[in-house]
Amino acid sequence: MEEKKISLNKTLTPQQVAGFLRLLADELEGKTIPESDKLEWQLHDFNKLKIKLIRQEGGQLSLRLKVKDHSSQSTTTAPTEFTDIAEQEYRPFKQELKATFAELNACAGQGQLPSPELLGRFMKQSQRLIAYPGFGDPYYEEYWQTCQLMEQEAKNGSIPGFQEKMTGIASIKRSCHRRFK
Repeated sequence: MEEKKISLNKTLTPQQVAGFLRLLADELEGKTIPESDKLEWQLHDFNKLKIKLIRQEGGQLSLRLKVKDHSSQSTTTAPTEFTDIAEQEYRPFKQELKATFAELNACAGQGQLPSPELLGRFMKQSQRLIAYPGFGDPYYEEYWQTCQLMEQEAKNGSIPGFQEKMTGIASIKRSCHRRFK
């Protein structure tokens, strides 16, 4: 039998979580409602279902849902929003960004400016990072602005300015990871 996995990790309002849980309950009871057709997946054949809610600052909730299905009879596929974006795309990308950030930090720690190639790679990766919804959205604007200021300091040849902005980026990163990891 083929095992199917559906994963969801989203930051939502309490009302959105409540609505989702109502749809989930209706699906478990076998009710057919118009909203469930939008989900394009069925739960009646699941073997394992995990739900985790984490209360975030500002009243939002982080909803983590994992469903394992061992049925080979189901022909529906999980819609994109329910595939495990974190496992398939985001986490591998974050490892690349982490390595690039470490290189930039090493330059700052040694009192050197980064090469234009390293700086360009970091900026492209940062731009890609802020395009992922649900993975730290409240921090994206401040992060991007600080990255742009850091890039400007590096291009202007200001080592102290570059180091200061790198410290700012690291601080934003820590705050985001405390909230969303």
